[in-house]
Amino acid sequence: MKKVLTIILLFIAITAIFLGQNKVQAKSYEIEDMDIQATVNKDGSVKIEQKITYNFNGSYNGIYINIPYQLEDIEAQKAVKGNKINDNLYNGKDITINEVSTIKNGTKTPFNEVQFAINGHKNVYTTANEKGLKNIKIFSPSNDTTKTFKIDYTISDLCVKHNDIGELYYNFIGGAWEATIKKLNIDIYIPQNTEKIEIWGHGPYNRTI
Repeated sequence: MKKVLTIILLFIAITAIFLGQNKVQAKSYEIEDMDIQATVNKDGSVKIEQKITYNFNGSYNGIYINIPYQLEDIEAQKAVKGNKINDNLYNGKDITINEVSTIKNGTKTPFNEVQFAINGHKNVYTTANEKGLKNIKIFSPSNDTTKTFKIDYTISDLCVKHNDIGELYYNFIGGAWEATIKKLNIDIYIPQNTEKIEIWGHGPYNRTI
């Protein structure tokens, strides 16, 4: 078997939109901490555990999380300086939601998936697929508090096996976030890897990667 060079490309752009009541000037929120633990599986899927800690100033009904599993055209154009690449090669097939929960003082409260929910409901979530995204609407009323959400999901068929390398090309926090992310950590685990790994991190020019 040929030796495999693993290439990982990290794109740090931004995704999760708050749901809740109409914004007023006194209300605000920010992401205090985001931690992503990603494990590459032998079948080319990637299992991701994403913890997000929000600081809520005001009353909110919950959050939206938009998880991409297909490469957007604009990302492909940036990656190759305007030239098109085979988007389908780098697209995942689907996302399976393994668990949604909140964590407080080490205690985990799992949420149940439902087909329909309205503002005011709690400890439930809904999902929908739209244009290469898995939309998760998490119902967890919050008022002037700090809360940590955990989303555990698996993206199928995300990695690409070439003749000489294996490649993970994925925007871990892609999209358009409306909140400031104060602290971000991403760990990627490649089981049984003993060969050379090369990583390209794309992010703010004024930060250290």
